[in-house]
Amino acid sequence: MRERALAALLTLAVFAAGFGAGMWVERHRPLPRPPGPFFGEFNPARRDFGARASAPVNRAQLREQIDAIRPQMEAFRERIVEIYGQFDRDMETVLTPGQKEVYETRFRSQHMYGPPPEMRGDKPLSDEQIEQLLQRPFRTLSFFIIVPMTLDRMSTELKLDEPQREKVRDFLRVRREKFIELVDSSPPPSLMLSRLAPIAQRLAVPEKPAEAPAH
Repeated sequence: MRERALAALLTLAVFAAGFGAGMWVERHRPLPRPPGPFFGEFNPARRDFGARASAPVNRAQLREQIDAIRPQMEAFRERIVEIYGQFDRDMETVLTPGQKEVYETRFRSQHMYGPPPEMRGDKPLSDEQIEQLLQRPFRTLSFFIIVPMTLDRMSTELKLDEPQREKVRDFLRVRREKFIELVDSSPPPSLMLSRLAPIAQRLAVPEKPAEAPAH
């Protein structure tokens, strides 16, 4: 019961973070719309990002906003690296060699601070990709905050025994506390823009495909 109550409180905290980001967006148009409902990405009825109509992104203004808070975002990224690093070191103390290999592939390799693999490259980002990167930090909050969900995933993929599971639960709780403290101390835009900032040079307007010659 205590775990469920805590999860509910933390869910409210995420809603508050999303609401704060939404208010900031409203005051700094024309960024894309604020994040959707918590866990909305897990809804099978949810429409694809590319299918939603939205106003074109003002890329020049977005670059200005990134430059204005780049120091805060760099500080945020450095703290995330520290939190991940300590968690990885803690995990190494309880995993077997075989489990460490799985952890390296399934978890440590996912510690990304730029675009996901499908967005890597040097081509200008589309409006839909920009919107996804702006919302991506909020969609990953659940894996930091909801310990039972993350613990179940790790237990399944790493095949943790009961003593390992209890230790990992403690590691996840410590990581959650550090992450919540970090988010509380960071203004919404630094969190919202954190995935986009490392590739801000790709905010140039994409070239339109050449029109086929008329016959």
